[in-house]
Amino acid sequence: MKRFYVALLLLVSAVTTQAATLSGTVRDSKGAVIAKAHVVVHWDGAGSNYLGDNVGIKEDVTVSTDPNGKFSVERPAGFYDVFVAATAFAPHCEKIRLKEKQSKNVEVKLTLSKITSKELD
Repeated sequence: MKRFYVALLLLVSAVTTQAATLSGTVRDSKGAVIAKAHVVVHWDGAGSNYLGDNVGIKEDVTVSTDPNGKFSVERPAGFYDVFVAATAFAPHCEKIRLKEKQSKNVEVKLTLSKITSKELD
């Protein structure tokens, strides 16, 4: 049992040392922040057999933007798809790469959905 705890501690410390922070702000096309937008960060494992730093985590992480349109998540180094959606706006998707111990900031601009704007006219 002691070996199990030692192995678990080593695994947790290895993941922690490789953690990177992804943060950003979600805005509309006029620059106003969008609160309560949904942000999903999904690991892209393609090439993980060839790229030693594409460790990622298979579980998606979902967060909502705060009242200032900001979000922040910690993930291990790797390639990720960042999906952003908010009520009445067209969704946004972007592929990013997080490197070990990196802080990466993304600025997301959402445009009003054509279907929504058509229905509101």
